[in-house]
Amino acid sequence: MADMTHQGTRTTERALEILVIEDVPADYMLLERDLRKAGLLARSQRIDTNQALRCALEDNWDIVLSDYNVPGMDLKETLRIIQSGRPELPVILVSGSIGEELAVELLHLGLNDFILKERLARLPNAIRRAIGEADERQARQAAENELRKLALAVAQSPGSIVITDTKGQIEYVNQAFEQITGYAAKEIIGENIRILNRGDTPRETYDLLWQTLTRGDIWKGEFHNTRRDGTRYVEFATIAPMRSPDGTVTHYVAVNQDITEKRQSEALIRRLAYYDTLTELPNRARFNEQLSAALSDSRHRGEYGALMVLDIERFKFINDTLGYEAGDQLLREFARRLRQSLDGEDVVARIGGDEFAALLRGLGRDADQAQTRAKAAAQRLHAHIDTPYRVGVGGGSDVRRAFRIGLCLFGPEDDSADVVLKRAEVAWRTVKAEQQDTIRVFNPEMQAVVDIRAELETGLRAALEHAELALFLQPQFDREGGLIGAEALLRWFRCGTDMVSPADFIPLAEDTGLIVPIGQWVIGEACALLRSWGKQARTRHLRLAINVSARQFHQPDFVSRLAEEIAASAIDPSRLKLELTETVILADLDYTLQRMNEIRSLGVCLALDDFGIGYSSLSYLKHLPFDQLKIDQSFVRDMLGDRRSGAIVSAILALGRALGMEVIAEGVETHEHHAFLQDNDCGFYQGYLFGQPLPIDEWTQRWTDPVTTDDA
Repeated sequence: MADMTHQGTRTTERALEILVIEDVPADYMLLERDLRKAGLLARSQRIDTNQALRCALEDNWDIVLSDYNVPGMDLKETLRIIQSGRPELPVILVSGSIGEELAVELLHLGLNDFILKERLARLPNAIRRAIGEADERQARQAAENELRKLALAVAQSPGSIVITDTKGQIEYVNQAFEQITGYAAKEIIGENIRILNRGDTPRETYDLLWQTLTRGDIWKGEFHNTRRDGTRYVEFATIAPMRSPDGTVTHYVAVNQDITEKRQSEALIRRLAYYDTLTELPNRARFNEQLSAALSDSRHRGEYGALMVLDIERFKFINDTLGYEAGDQLLREFARRLRQSLDGEDVVARIGGDEFAALLRGLGRDADQAQTRAKAAAQRLHAHIDTPYRVGVGGGSDVRRAFRIGLCLFGPEDDSADVVLKRAEVAWRTVKAEQQDTIRVFNPEMQAVVDIRAELETGLRAALEHAELALFLQPQFDREGGLIGAEALLRWFRCGTDMVSPADFIPLAEDTGLIVPIGQWVIGEACALLRSWGKQARTRHLRLAINVSARQFHQPDFVSRLAEEIAASAIDPSRLKLELTETVILADLDYTLQRMNEIRSLGVCLALDDFGIGYSSLSYLKHLPFDQLKIDQSFVRDMLGDRRSGAIVSAILALGRALGMEVIAEGVETHEHHAFLQDNDCGFYQGYLFGQPLPIDEWTQRWTDPVTTDDA
């Protein structure tokens, strides 16, 4: 019965739980009998003290029946106790007699009704009436509470809330509306909601809005509105019709959210994701989208377009000699000239560090005429960019760069942006390699290059899985002719037999990102070999050098994975040497220094490979913790016949001694090379004079004694 009381509005057509305040047990029993006969009593309890009343009020009761004259209890105090504990509980006085003034006073104190004992037959109806009035009072109070909560929520809502009539005249706004729009309620109420519209929201939005509301549905969408001070903002609105009891729409309520910052953030994120911050040109991702759209448009219109790819030759030299700010100035000015050189519908993008692309549209339906127009546009572009650039601080310097353009025509039959871009890049690489023309158009003969590259990439992706990669070792010796270790050189035996030149597949691995898993495989193989060497007395002292690419070195988990391989193989990390080229450290000197220190903390050695061919190697030596320099083989090869190469080799050897660093010469092929290097106090040697690269098993058999396990 108590549970039913709390599950909804109480009904008077059920048995009740009644609390009776009565000091005479006989009167209580008579009252209880009459209530049971009337079908109103489910449970009752008699009390006759205030203390008992306070305890009883903790239970669930539907109504209180109280005598007036109960020794030790005053009905006025009783009513106060009930009002403070259970104000919703109805109370009926059942007494022999009561004065009119007292009755009025008691009614003011919370008494619901009174019944004289001689008229107890009226009690059931009085109970039903009191219960019904209490239920109505509670329902009304609950509704009022909900309305107050709703009004408070509307007024304090962070979202803007507006109520208008069916013609859009504003009848209510909350504080958030005032804060967002700048209009005070007193000046905006009575105005039409169109006061916020200054023409920035498309007409179609309002047409759809009224079509939806006219159907009686809820509309959701965005408005581009204007505040009182003239500033613009974007808000997301949910507008719903308000209906009268008969279903007629009388008002519209709009709940709005200012999403200006959200849209600005989205625009910024999109710009960062799709545009180059330095030149403000589309980046490669955005350009691929634009190229795909151009190809689709070409198919629909049956027209040709063209794609140009070009770069700033020897751009790195500007960064190294004049500084990165000068390099940035050159890139910005180059981008500006590209934009000026093309028509309004054409697209220019920065798709790499110093690599750019230009997309030409609408070149006509005839392929030959389209190609002629594309070549003419490329020539005009080249003429515009092929003039001196003033870069640098303090007035700067005039610099000239060479620019070579790869051009590819595309038409209605083309549907792959990647294919078109690769064709243009093939033409661009071809003209750069030949160094004869400034513009080269992709032709069918070049397709073979694309096909070979695609086939090579497919094979390389499967090379690891099919165990087609192998390490060859080339020995390294000290000044006395003692074997100090080897350099691990990567080889690819396609299908297990045909060896692919590293000059062909290493650049491909770099371009495709396959160099990362391949490089990790090399580290694992190198650690396994060092572990094997560590078990033999004859090989325990040997060091193994491996090359690490820029892409691999800058992987976030490179150092942690290197540490895992070292720990798993339990090798002496000082026996492992990582050879880094200058390209590894070009991006960010501070970051590179931090990463190199992390590697050094593992105990691994670091060597600067191809030393002498870069532009700023001396500055790297000053800041970066290299253990060894490798003189590039091009200098070693020419040092006897070219005075400058010989001077460079001597200088590098002297520099190494001054810095306390090891210096190893690679590419030593003749006894004359060896003699020259010894005369200049070179400490370490590598080259065909001493030994060519061999598979690991052959190398081990050739350069170490038969394997004997050291049990010591």
